Amino acid sequence: MTKGKNGQQIAQENIKLVQAWIDERNAARDWHEYEYSGKINRRVLAEELGFAKSVCTQNKAVRALIEEADSYWFRKIDEDKKSHEAARERAEKQSGMAAVSNNALTQRIAELEAENRQLQRELIKFKKQQTLVQSGAAGFKL
Repeated sequence: MTKGKNGQQIAQENIKLVQAWIDERNAARDWHEYEYSGKINRRVLAEELGFAKSVCTQNKAVRALIEEADSYWFRKIDEDKKSHEAARERAEKQSGMAAVSNNALTQRIAELEAENRQLQRELIKFKKQQTLVQSGAAGFKL
């Protein structure tokens, strides 16, 4: 492959190889298989394309392509993770606020039920007194 070619020709071939590889990953959407610490695994890339790992750092165009792919593929994942984390935190906060509100409402319901029972007892007493007054019981004649 590199026999009889100068350094510039080899560099151009490597650029084309990396660009084709990135296009292939985009088409297959399998770049996550090549992730290592939030970046493309340079060793695996170099082995797969048949050049030295140093090409990934020494060839400026190859380095730029790889860094651009890193940024596009893995920054997007980080942003998705951050947005999911923020949404989860908001949901937990709302859940906590709902629990506090729910506790307050439960307590208020218990207070109102107790008040209702007391008022029902008083109503029963007043109805008994009213029937005594209306029936003309002793001591309640008008």
